Amino acid sequence: MALGRHGLAEAVDHTDYVVIGGVALAMGLRASTALRMHVPGMPTLLSQTALAQLVNDLLNRPLTADGRAPRHRLLARSRWAATVLGIFVGGVLGTWLLVPLGPGRALIVIGAAVLTFAAACHVALLRREDMGART
Repeated sequence: MALGRHGLAEAVDHTDYVVIGGVALAMGLRASTALRMHVPGMPTLLSQTALAQLVNDLLNRPLTADGRAPRHRLLARSRWAATVLGIFVGGVLGTWLLVPLGPGRALIVIGAAVLTFAAACHVALLRREDMGART
């Protein structure tokens, strides 16, 4: 929507309610998808919930006798920490790209990065499945 409304212009329109509405819709769809998938430790309110769950778990759940947390808790902690870190890094990178490039160019760069990352993850998953089939 931002590309359609602004093209590749460098100026940012601060009254762009259509783009804001589109982002809100995308966030709602992401939250709905996360709820349907029932992934443990994947919060739908993202940063606030992830940060609260991570801090609560670190403060209130003691380690086991061998000095480690159970595997499922380590995975949940990793997802919470990755969620908070990902939001922070995404915000910094988005702002860093938006200011010099404008919304259209920034979206192209971000979209290309997301597609590249998704393709790399897909290839890695296919390779892992192929390696599992060979053994």
